[in-house]
Amino acid sequence: METKINEIFFGLNLNQSPENITKESKFEFKYSITQSIGGNHHTYSTEIYELPILNTKIKKSDFRISYDEMELEYGTFETILVLRFENEYDQIDEYEKLVADYEKYSSKTLIETTQNEDYETKSQVVVYQINKEIEIPKISFYFDQSNDGEYPLVISFSTSWKMKKIQELHKKKQ
Repeated sequence: METKINEIFFGLNLNQSPENITKESKFEFKYSITQSIGGNHHTYSTEIYELPILNTKIKKSDFRISYDEMELEYGTFETILVLRFENEYDQIDEYEKLVADYEKYSSKTLIETTQNEDYETKSQVVVYQINKEIEIPKISFYFDQSNDGEYPLVISFSTSWKMKKIQELHKKKQ
């Protein structure tokens, strides 16, 4: 599964800190910090205009890597792709292809669907947990058609560059 996830995220090695991921990347990321009561939230963001694994064109889209300072001890972070499509057909086609592709790798699948009064699906999220015992790593695919003319597909991957530490903590809790 790791290879498939790396394909989505431009072949980047996601087993390292966000800072190191951005240094090894061909993209120019903007770095920002948002302060909150719970601590600082760090984000690296950039715009993308294509994703090689897709069969359709995308509009200007976003790629972000973010983490909270409170999570540094365990190295957890999230990579997010917000892909914008020209139409709902391309959006759904790519969503269904990705969901089918990743289904065989997951230990646990969660699905949430929102429908309108005519029972048309307006949004859906599918979450695949790679390890059924630990919440991360996990990948999710989400589409939304609630705004006319907007067809986003969000791919989110949550992981840690300190997975051994998380696994040890999980063993202690059992």
